[in-house]
Amino acid sequence: MKSLNIVSELIEYIKKYEEENGKSPADLQDFISWINGLVFTDDHTAAPENHDLSIDMELTFLLMMQNKHYKNYCKEALSHSEINSPDEYSFLYHLTLVDSFRKMELIHLHLLEAPSGIEVIKRLLKKGFIEEFDDEEDKRAKRIRITPKGRLETETLIPKMNQVYSKMAADLTAQEKVHLVAFLKRFNSFHLGSH
Repeated sequence: MKSLNIVSELIEYIKKYEEENGKSPADLQDFISWINGLVFTDDHTAAPENHDLSIDMELTFLLMMQNKHYKNYCKEALSHSEINSPDEYSFLYHLTLVDSFRKMELIHLHLLEAPSGIEVIKRLLKKGFIEEFDDEEDKRAKRIRITPKGRLETETLIPKMNQVYSKMAADLTAQEKVHLVAFLKRFNSFHLGSH
């Protein structure tokens, strides 16, 4: 009978996920990350609504520090490459996963302002890592795809960038990583929804 209770509880969680996200879970890992964020939230230790803003400031500062660590690790990983920034690498990496992107699709994926994103694209075009072509569905739009040179450079950098990701994850246990991912996904979705 206890297993029936767990199944009915899981069904309630699935319903709650669908209400919050407007869709069913895309995959099991996504659902587990989301449910971890709920199950392991300790409401008893939550600060009151009018709590001191110092905790918010500390959280913001720590996130900013993580960004600085990431940039420093990337600088080291990219030091012998023609790729000069994490954004350039990320643009190329995402282009290895698809046939092509519209320019603005790729820029929006990276939450960049249009001028900044266009500059990244121009640098990659100039280096021969990507090429642009007309969009058949929208004549005003341009699409970009990775070139063989860009693919080769990305494949060379993937092991170095994987080391960066390992450093960023520090010595957290697998369980801590899952919990952190769940919290950050919720955190991210809040900020994306506020734009």
